Amino acid sequence: MFAVVVMNSFGVGSFAPALGGGPIGGELTEIVSSPSVVSQSDLFGTQTLAASIDPAITDLEIDSFDSSLQTTGEDALFPSSNPETQSSTPPPASIPTRTQTPSYSYGPNLGGYFIFPTIGYNRGILHYYNAIDISAGNQCLNENIPVFTAASGVVTATYPTVSTSRYANGGYGNNVIILHPNGVYTRYTHLRNILVIAGQYVGQGSIIAFMGGYPGQPGSGNSTGCHLHFEVRGARNPFIR
Repeated sequence: MFAVVVMNSFGVGSFAPALGGGPIGGELTEIVSSPSVVSQSDLFGTQTLAASIDPAITDLEIDSFDSSLQTTGEDALFPSSNPETQSSTPPPASIPTRTQTPSYSYGPNLGGYFIFPTIGYNRGILHYYNAIDISAGNQCLNENIPVFTAASGVVTATYPTVSTSRYANGGYGNNVIILHPNGVYTRYTHLRNILVIAGQYVGQGSIIAFMGGYPGQPGSGNSTGCHLHFEVRGARNPFIR
């Protein structure tokens, strides 16, 4: 059983002094083609510095899927327990649906603060929670596709698992949470391998993991193919199309 933890609200800027403050600049200047993989013994067991950094982080949780929200991209929907039945009765008139952007996409636009966090095709479709999917076909089965830190920060939690269940870690599978100097968090999920530990400082563009998500593989979680589910909490996701 995995503990369920929720990041409902974050105090923007509250961690700036601890992390150096100020905007993050610079670009990815070096990509290591074959970084060393952290040994399995270093990966397993949830690690978190949340409580030691700030009481607000104790509210962090792995979010379970909300059936009222349409999950798009490579993240698979959990099927309904009630199968559809055929009916000869004409369907009722459709009810207009809300068309505005979901509220969780709102937040400050940080411009070029974040760099693209991996290699692949950006579907750019906003879905829960303020996330987009970057897919890479089936390449993650045979290749180490790097996942980069979108901006400099401190790893506040890692959630490794060897489970092949799509429910592993609330559907996220292997995932990492990073706190940035401006108080914004980013989360990287459906990872094949995690290469960092809680408390580690990572510079922008650092390789923190390898992409995963292929169904049936350890740590894939609720996924239908190789991809990175990239979340931003506390600001607008800059990769929404």
